[in-house]
Amino acid sequence: MVLHAGDVRPVTVTGPGNAANVNRLPPGVRSDLLDGVTWICLDRPPVNAFTVEMFRQLAAAVRRSCADPRPVLLTGANGRFSAGFDINEPDPAGSAPYAASLECLAAIREYPGPVVAAVEGAAVGIGLLIAMSADILVISRSARLRMPEARLGIDIDVAPLRRFLPAPWIRRLCLLGEVITAADLRLDHGTGAIVCEPGEAERHARAVLESLAGVDAAFLRRTKRQLIEQLST
Repeated sequence: MVLHAGDVRPVTVTGPGNAANVNRLPPGVRSDLLDGVTWICLDRPPVNAFTVEMFRQLAAAVRRSCADPRPVLLTGANGRFSAGFDINEPDPAGSAPYAASLECLAAIREYPGPVVAAVEGAAVGIGLLIAMSADILVISRSARLRMPEARLGIDIDVAPLRRFLPAPWIRRLCLLGEVITAADLRLDHGTGAIVCEPGEAERHARAVLESLAGVDAAFLRRTKRQLIEQLST
């Protein structure tokens, strides 16, 4: 899958909240604090394809919130979550992208507060792994999921997929590299994911976060720490 991501131009980050609360990040990742939630949006038109720098931006945005670990909403702009790593970048199968992607996945997985991912459109490769590194996955039933790394000669760590998918589906995704929808995967049956109608993922994710608002923050952090310690993936 060849990605033709457009040139990235400097942007003014506004997000959905007060401008005074905005963390002004380089192009690719937007972060805002809204109603007690750290809102992180992947925004690199046209398909939110990752670069090594974007991995670092996302990891930094997550880790910056660790000092005051509020719930995190992770979403994508431009009608999709992420089309994966931009293979037009230098050395897409090299050690630098792989190391940066692992660091990014670890930052999300080890974040001390709850992380909710809202997925629309496409979640491909590392984009899918990042979405499935969240604690709660809210996904449109028409979302298109794909793992083309084997065909591209790119190493992957499939551990995040094991949070929401059984082994046979992981093998099919990774070996065949085909496009499979959330409806095909029946993610609303026995996986713990929340499957919704197209265009509704962020609204449902916000409802999940609102349900956490009444829970003691210290207790949530303690629970998350126990989950990290007790669950292997």
